Amino acid sequence: MNVVVVAAHGLGCHWLSPYGNSWVATSAVDALAAESTVFDRHFADEPTPMGFRRSCPTEIHQSFRAAGITANLIDDRKERIPDDRPWSFVWPTNPAIHATPADALSAAVKMALDQRATRSPWLLWIETDRLLPPWDLELETYQQYAATSGGFAEEMNSEEVEPTDEPTPGPFVPDDDRHWHQLHNSFAAAVTSFDIELAAIFSTFREHRLDQSTALILTSGYGWPLGEHGIVGPRGSRMHEDLVHVPLIVRLPGEHRDNRRVSAFTQVSDLGPTLLDLFGIPPGGRSLVPLMTGAQVPWRDSARTAREQEHAIRTDEWAFLPANDAHPARLYRKPDDIWEVNDIAATHLDECDRLAALLDGPKEPTS
Repeated sequence: MNVVVVAAHGLGCHWLSPYGNSWVATSAVDALAAESTVFDRHFADEPTPMGFRRSCPTEIHQSFRAAGITANLIDDRKERIPDDRPWSFVWPTNPAIHATPADALSAAVKMALDQRATRSPWLLWIETDRLLPPWDLELETYQQYAATSGGFAEEMNSEEVEPTDEPTPGPFVPDDDRHWHQLHNSFAAAVTSFDIELAAIFSTFREHRLDQSTALILTSGYGWPLGEHGIVGPRGSRMHEDLVHVPLIVRLPGEHRDNRRVSAFTQVSDLGPTLLDLFGIPPGGRSLVPLMTGAQVPWRDSARTAREQEHAIRTDEWAFLPANDAHPARLYRKPDDIWEVNDIAATHLDECDRLAALLDGPKEPTS
């Protein structure tokens, strides 16, 4: 068994059709999902680069090394935070010597697979922030989305609204339809461009005949808010869906099943134990492998996220963001209020108190 992890930061799950998006073209992700297990309620524990790093900490790397597994990193991040985890090999992408950042990533993947494909078992961890600004997008793709307003904004003169590849983070005026139109169609074009890159990576994966021996995981550590709750970018954003609800799609070796769905609450911190389990190492935590195989196992009945003074908890019926020094409490009914826009905290104070106590309670409640 080998494992490839593609972690695309900035990619919230609602931009992908396996999670219900009906207007952004992501054919490579669609094809992957058709052969995979899709985790419907996968949430970041801490929606930051460092929070994602904790999904595969040094202790798990030590377990890999003890079991003779080489752990390899392709680092495609614009801001390369020093990483002291004991990777066996690191391939940083180098856009300066390639025509495009996409070519740089594709070349690094091919090089890594050429060197690793005959030396099982191995983990190839591809980490990219391509979907954090500045975005790579095609003008023609943007114009196609803008021509129909992408289902997000009221129809307007789309040819007069130019795309943006680097929006200004910070407060967003909710009724600025022109800006909304520009942001969402620009990001949609970036997602479609990245999906084309994924198609090339998946093609390289098949060319190396790894589809029968290697698990393939597509995920993200956090999304990138685009004004859905009055903020562009993660700084200052609360723990809403657009920031913390992220994709997790797992294709096991040789899988050709019809899109198994898992509705259990899963979290980014489950990734490390799952990798250990896939390699046949005792996971020492919550592995997702039993959920992929349909096993009936006790599981958590909520998902929690936290960053600095911001916290949230989600259950089958509620999403609750407790009050802090800067913001009042927020309560949203689930699953009806997908986008968390109808705050009913003021009329459900008892429920807010109950969820606040649950949030402060044991970290791993199970059903």
